[in-house]
Amino acid sequence: MAPPTVETEQKTRSDAWDATLADDIRWEIYDTVRNLQWPRAVADRLEGMGLERLPSRSAWYAFLARMRRADAARRIERMAQSVAEAQNVADRAGIRSAVFVETLKTLAVDRAMTGDDKGATGFATAAAAIWDRAQRERELELREAAQATRDAALRLAREKFEAAEKRLERVAEIADAARGGKVDPAKVADEIDRILGRKK
Repeated sequence: MAPPTVETEQKTRSDAWDATLADDIRWEIYDTVRNLQWPRAVADRLEGMGLERLPSRSAWYAFLARMRRADAARRIERMAQSVAEAQNVADRAGIRSAVFVETLKTLAVDRAMTGDDKGATGFATAAAAIWDRAQRERELELREAAQATRDAALRLAREKFEAAEKRLERVAEIADAARGGKVDPAKVADEIDRILGRKK
């Protein structure tokens, strides 16, 4: 994954000290020199990197500010990519989210105990993101199941209503036939009981 460009949040001025540098050179400078104090240590290191033009003190701090913003974006992007990749591995391996989250939390604690705060934060953040995603997916499944139950109950009620309507129509037909003398009145009550399910 390529790092984000330095201009991610703020355009670099055309007259800035690093304006003509390629992105990979900017990142190399930032990764190599960012923790050094101005002026001599930084100047010595930059000269050792073969740079023809050295920054002023203010230009150096402006460069660091831009690079820190880009670095924060790069870390967030890497963390999101790591979470997605780890979740894909867990999904393919059939590992349940709860187990995966507990594993990441254990790794976070382990990193914290060894003094690796950055690693601990990364694992803890990944665990929280995966747990949050699993909870949202579970809520969606429950909502879908509840809707399916409501739909099934509605279908059943509709079917019962339609069946009842058909029985009442048949009863009305039998009653009309009895009044017209087409059906033996002695058999009308038995037929109505059979239609309504009171007698087999």
